[in-house]
Amino acid sequence: MGFKALKEFSTIDNARIDLAILKGHEKVLAIEFESSYKWIKQRILYNGIKAKRAGFKHLWVVYPFRNDPLRKSWVEEYLKELGVEVEIVSPEGIGKKFREFLSLI
Repeated sequence: MGFKALKEFSTIDNARIDLAILKGHEKVLAIEFESSYKWIKQRILYNGIKAKRAGFKHLWVVYPFRNDPLRKSWVEEYLKELGVEVEIVSPEGIGKKFREFLSLI
């Protein structure tokens, strides 16, 4: 069975994930697109909680700025404790990274 991409994936509690990658019924990857640096740590935390509640173990945050939004932050470690691996991805590198990720599954 192949992969399916769903935009604006609705969770049970009516939150939305920008793009969900599924393989059958398996929730493979949640992708959120962020275009602002304001409150980014809080938004990444919220995105991670949405991903966790929806059953995803991997979250990518597509972030166009060059700074590391999780530097000097407890957010990434906390999401790991919840069982969600979060990764910040630049828009320019997402295609290659996506192909590599899917080839490992």
